[in-house]
Amino acid sequence: MDEFAILLEKFWILREEDNADFFKVKRTVNKQMKEFVNQFPGWKLIITNELIKLEKIPAEAHPFMGSQDFKEVNDYCFLCALLLFLDDKAGGDKFLLSELIARIEVLLSDKIDIDFTRFTDRKSLVRVLKFAESMRLLKIWEGSPERLEYDRNQEILYENTGLSDYFSVNFDTDISDHTSSHDFENHESAYSDGEKGFSRTNRVYRRLLLQPAMYWSSRDDSDSIYLKNQRASVAGHLETYLNGRLDVHNGAAFYMLHEDSVFGRVHPAENSVSGFTALLCGALREELHTQKTETHISFEVFRQKLLQYRAIWSNGLSKLLREMSDEKFTDTIEAYMLDWMLIERTAAGYTLCDGIFKTIGVFPSDYLNSEEGT
Repeated sequence: MDEFAILLEKFWILREEDNADFFKVKRTVNKQMKEFVNQFPGWKLIITNELIKLEKIPAEAHPFMGSQDFKEVNDYCFLCALLLFLDDKAGGDKFLLSELIARIEVLLSDKIDIDFTRFTDRKSLVRVLKFAESMRLLKIWEGSPERLEYDRNQEILYENTGLSDYFSVNFDTDISDHTSSHDFENHESAYSDGEKGFSRTNRVYRRLLLQPAMYWSSRDDSDSIYLKNQRASVAGHLETYLNGRLDVHNGAAFYMLHEDSVFGRVHPAENSVSGFTALLCGALREELHTQKTETHISFEVFRQKLLQYRAIWSNGLSKLLREMSDEKFTDTIEAYMLDWMLIERTAAGYTLCDGIFKTIGVFPSDYLNSEEGT
């Protein structure tokens, strides 16, 4: 049933933008699917005449879950201020950029250092405006946000589409005292003793559905105990809505989609960074089997390994990877592996995770590496 995959992949399905998927999903959603969504991952499914949205609240916060368009903390602050500003507007209302900037300054001036005469702050605001437009929260009638980067007095006429009413998650309880992502992670656990099992169910399904991997480090980890005891039930529920398999190991679990059913961001993918990482996973897997390396590796040793294998496989890598500076190359590969939960950062270095064993890459048997002179 690929309709559930569509709900997982897309932030929301807008009737105006994606009419085919909108009606495809709307026709498929039934009482059984609504009960599954509400009972197991514990999410809300919103259906209106304009949109369909599955509110995919994660069990844990990870960097890869953030907006790929945003670069600075201020980007998120400006987005929150924009949403508050739009909350006072009706759908279809038009406003000028100068009105929005004045409101942002009022809302944030006592919370962050903000000065729109600075290029960096204007650049940050431009990223937010472009993101809001791409999400159809705003519609431009006149002007261009790019010009704001170089001219603080640039004027733009916007229209509030009204979709911002459904953008943010509406929590059922007070979150005004939440100050970090950990507060939201623990939010769903704040049940009475009789309801803790329900929260644990939510966590397990959310981790399997929204993360590349689910890890645990102790035998008494409550989520792993639940998963092992309910393995057949969990696999059956997921198989009803997704085409994949549930793999459970000693310290990890993965929901592996079948090759013809993948969606969203995929690893390995058809790009140079993903390809190198798949090759690296194969090499590290061999090293671990032959005890040539340890599970815990210092930052320096790990980066040396990355550069070592880049040199060994040089002839088979893209020009982009070959010509990257050492620092940029190691930063790029490390960030990618962290996003896919192949490694975990510790105070002293990295821990190689079980995800390394799930997907590996190899060169064709007739490939000759650079050390052999080809």
